[in-house]
Amino acid sequence: MGNHQLVIFTQLLQTIPTLHHADGLLHWLAQIFVHRMELEVVHIWTLQGYNSGRTTIELRAMASRQQKVPQQILINTHIAKVAERTLHEHHTLVPQVTEAIFSVQAARLLTKHNLNYWACYYLSSNVLIPPANNEHALDKVNTPLRMLISFFTRQPPNPRLIPTVGQITQQAISLACNHGLLLPENQHLLPAPRPSGRASTLLELIPLRIFKNAANQGQHTQLIPNRQIRRLYLSIDGRRSLAALATLTQLNQRDFMLALRTLITQGQIELYEPNGYPVDHASILETL
Repeated sequence: MGNHQLVIFTQLLQTIPTLHHADGLLHWLAQIFVHRMELEVVHIWTLQGYNSGRTTIELRAMASRQQKVPQQILINTHIAKVAERTLHEHHTLVPQVTEAIFSVQAARLLTKHNLNYWACYYLSSNVLIPPANNEHALDKVNTPLRMLISFFTRQPPNPRLIPTVGQITQQAISLACNHGLLLPENQHLLPAPRPSGRASTLLELIPLRIFKNAANQGQHTQLIPNRQIRRLYLSIDGRRSLAALATLTQLNQRDFMLALRTLITQGQIELYEPNGYPVDHASILETL
């Protein structure tokens, strides 16, 4: 296991500067665990918080060695319920036969595809993980990291498997914090805008990234050294309003407005009304 850990950590050091969101890191970890540590299936689950205060468990990444296994066998309510219970119990579990963990029906389907053993590693940290990078993230908030990495194996795994997975994951989390993929625990929500007045009009605007040379789009991120400004820039997709971006990035009001001003003055973004009309940036800069 020691050699695997060294190889994976070396690849991690090379890969993490190229990633722009925590999801990219989780998908990379799932893939590397499957291919370097000879696991059959890896699921990475996290706790997700919402503006209302409720929380749910969310599957953030999955990788499978067996490409022909039907998706409904690998992602279903049976597996999700086991993961949810284990995550809420804060448990790391040593490998056990699949029949001891899942219902008879689920275990029969899993063992049919040689998914004979199941184990998991639990990690908890006060750093915040951003919501999944998709269109369903608007009502979600950055959430303290509660993560479960569960995996299936064909044979009883090496006793060092779980400690090795844990050490690699902890190294990855530390590097993710250093590169701005995970956020410090002291980040705050931007206060909700009032229904009337100039501030609410500003937060309704939609920013759009500007690329002067389409071939060099990837270089724009490298030219933004400040993490908070880069976080706002990477969250811009041409559809989210400033209000939605404030919730998604979890920057406090001062840092959010400073990041917005910087991106406008540097010519990195343009602002548009919800109906598509461009906005006079000079008047906007006066309000920031």
